[in-house]
Amino acid sequence: MRSVRPRGSLIVGAASLALVLAGCSFDGPNSLPVPGAEGTGGESYEITAVIPSAAGLVNNAPVLIDDATVGSIGDIEVQDWNALVTMRLNDGVIVPRGSHVMVGLTSVLGSTHLEIVQPAEPEGGRLEPGDQIPLTKCPEQSNIVTDPSVPAVPDINAAQQVSACTYPSTEQVLSSLSVVLNGGGLSQIGDIVHEMSDVFGGREEQIKELIPRLNTLVADLDAQKGNIIRATEGLDRLSRTMNEQKGTIERALADAPQILQLLVDQRQQFLDTLGSVATLSKTANDILDANSEDIVTIVEGIEPALDQLQAAGPAMTQSLNILLTFPFYEPTIRQIVKGDYVNSDLVLDLTVERLSKSMFASLGVTGPEGVFGRPAGAAARGLNPFIAPLQPGGERVPDSAEPIPANMVPRVSPTTPAAVPAAGGGR
Repeated sequence: MRSVRPRGSLIVGAASLALVLAGCSFDGPNSLPVPGAEGTGGESYEITAVIPSAAGLVNNAPVLIDDATVGSIGDIEVQDWNALVTMRLNDGVIVPRGSHVMVGLTSVLGSTHLEIVQPAEPEGGRLEPGDQIPLTKCPEQSNIVTDPSVPAVPDINAAQQVSACTYPSTEQVLSSLSVVLNGGGLSQIGDIVHEMSDVFGGREEQIKELIPRLNTLVADLDAQKGNIIRATEGLDRLSRTMNEQKGTIERALADAPQILQLLVDQRQQFLDTLGSVATLSKTANDILDANSEDIVTIVEGIEPALDQLQAAGPAMTQSLNILLTFPFYEPTIRQIVKGDYVNSDLVLDLTVERLSKSMFASLGVTGPEGVFGRPAGAAARGLNPFIAPLQPGGERVPDSAEPIPANMVPRVSPTTPAAVPAAGGGR
């Protein structure tokens, strides 16, 4: 006789296990926490994050910060057409506020992870257990998304389109590589190699001589590295200056056609001017050739005058102090002029003796007759008023002891024969 009790107990146990699993929403073995996984310890804590797409992300996938595993993925739910991901983090892991998350590939085989990207400029503070990272526009997305200004290529851009907050997948990388290899410039490398082979073929000696010259050129460039850097910095400053004057340059370029047209309209006047300059140059050359000796003489005569003028330079500059303020010396005007009066202490010597030695001597007149411009009379001239009118010229007859002036010595004509005694004469 067979017993049916064990079979009944097995059926009851299986049914009970099915009910328990149904009540716990069992989604497969991967939905259960993996013993020993990151973020499953007793001191771990949970935070959530909202991302546009969690395609390829599974439970228990690693959570990374700076390529270091700091936790694992818990539940993944759908919330308002976005993915709500629960992250289990190890105790001591600090997530700054302002961070965002991105889905990336752990390996080329397709396994994924969730990357917590810290902000470039932290807002301050950290996320506490139970906090949520809101749905944000990932900053890195602008570097990897397809440029909207580029015309779309069917079946290519669609495959390369990267979802928001998601690193490119293996398929997208391979698709992009295929575009580069097939439609890029790599296919032209063969043509370049063949062309270089044709250029270098049969010119081995010239290339051999070229290499040392290139070495010398590179060495010279290396020696001038400092000058090249300074020149580059100068160009940078020039570029900044031109950028600051961008409006002026644009106006100048806008007016350039009108200026050029004006020059074209004045072309004949320019030609006439150049012809006149040529004629003037020829005339000046002829004048210089004809008067070269006179010019040399004039220059040689001017040289001493310029030397004396140079020697008198300090005195001339000092004389300017009194030239505009005569008769007062400029540095002493403040001591002389006091408001509406002038302090002065003058000593005038107007005697004939003093004037004849100073002012009248420079004018070439001396004596009273020179001062007053009329004869001083016979008394002043030392003449005898009684007999002077009877003498030729009215000159005074000198005494026998006085020398006879040269103009009063009688002149003997060389044609007048001298007195000769008569021949035969006697007493």
